[in-house]
Amino acid sequence: MTNERQDDEIIGRALSRAIETIDVNQTPYERSRIAAAPARRSIFGWSQLGFAVVGIILAVALGSWLTRPTESQPGVAASPTTPPASPSAAGPSPTANPIVATSVPTWVYFPRDGLPPVGASVPGYPPNSSSREIAIDTRISALRRLGPGEIPAGTTNPLSSVAPAQAGTSRFGVSVRIEGDLATVEFDLSSGWGVRGSAQSQALLQQLVYTITEEPGIRRALITEKGKPNAVIDKLLVDKPLTREDVSGYTSRGSLDPLQIGGVSTAAQLSTNYSVDSLAPGLARFVITLDYGTSGGSVTDPEFSATLIPSTNETTGKAELEITVPNGSDTATTATQVDRSPLRWIAAGKSNSFRAQVYRLGLDDQRPWRAIVLSNPTRIVIDIGGVPQATSDSVAVYSPKVGTTTGRTVNVSGAARAFEAHVNWRIKDSAGREIGNGFISASIFGPTWGTFDTSVTIPANVSGNVTLEVFWPSPKDGTELGLVQIPLVVR
Repeated sequence: MTNERQDDEIIGRALSRAIETIDVNQTPYERSRIAAAPARRSIFGWSQLGFAVVGIILAVALGSWLTRPTESQPGVAASPTTPPASPSAAGPSPTANPIVATSVPTWVYFPRDGLPPVGASVPGYPPNSSSREIAIDTRISALRRLGPGEIPAGTTNPLSSVAPAQAGTSRFGVSVRIEGDLATVEFDLSSGWGVRGSAQSQALLQQLVYTITEEPGIRRALITEKGKPNAVIDKLLVDKPLTREDVSGYTSRGSLDPLQIGGVSTAAQLSTNYSVDSLAPGLARFVITLDYGTSGGSVTDPEFSATLIPSTNETTGKAELEITVPNGSDTATTATQVDRSPLRWIAAGKSNSFRAQVYRLGLDDQRPWRAIVLSNPTRIVIDIGGVPQATSDSVAVYSPKVGTTTGRTVNVSGAARAFEAHVNWRIKDSAGREIGNGFISASIFGPTWGTFDTSVTIPANVSGNVTLEVFWPSPKDGTELGLVQIPLVVR
């Protein structure tokens, strides 16, 4: 090493010691003008950051595996990038499940051409079944909602044509007030009742009266329009309370007088059957067959009684027909729900006072009824109703049907309660001229009804509209009693 190099090292060490011993008046860094806020410590340490990176890698790998295409799920192409939605744009609202109202079976009535209405069960939505007023409102509203395909075959629903309330809703205004056995129903209509002509007006009136009086304890209905004491259905004025019998179409009501047939009281095993609308439209038939066994023989005049009474079970009908057969026995002891107008139910049981079989028939109304005895085998037949135009207080024609198109030979059958079982018939042409007449002997004469069945020939020179008339002459002065008139068309 040269002397020059040694001198340089000695000078350097001396200067270093001199600098270290100098007392420098310096500004601390944190108070200097160029100092910035110290950087915050990361929330991840190095170890945490490492774990996070590893977790992200695993999540990406797992997501790729779960969304891989399979045989049943083809791959989905990536969607193009869309701009972010505006913060104010609301997403689709979740669809709420609709609340479905629970319906209950509701008994209402539907008109038929030339016949009393028939009842049927339809869905009803009563908000409060404890109110009788609301129950009536429910029945009316149920009819209002029904469409053409929801009513019984062969019927109409004129109430569905009634205009809605002025408030503009699909439900017209109905106000119900009950006093005793009378229900006053006020309608708030915007443009009338929606029916035209006497037939439609009468059909709507029948439907309203029968449906309103279905409520237990209600036998009369008063129909009014808002602000009026009455109602005018097209040209039909309704200005008083009406019962079912007032609008049923029959010229007479079923007799409330007890019928007592004092025949032979022989022990018999009983069986029953019934039909509705089979023998004639609107007709219910109840048949009691008496089996006297091998030793009893045949009895042509069995003892029995029949009485029509106001119903005591108004949840299913407005009248009851009670038939009692002394010394009879039937194994049936339970009630049968029929619900085919006019027959609502049938009950069988024993009398408490003596050994007898009792049958009770629940009916829609107090329409005309007839008791008939048939033989071979012995049967007690109860016929209820029929076509009003073909039914009177003492004559009921089952065939031909009203308005039938027929040939030259006409079968005439039915039942009558006539003096000495003598029943007359005649045919008139469209001008009212008599073109044929004759008489028939019924199977039996009063107080029970007898049946008749014969054939009538119409002259060859007559065609078009004719009228068949059936009646019986009074033994006192020949007055035509029980007259019914059946319009026919001859081809």
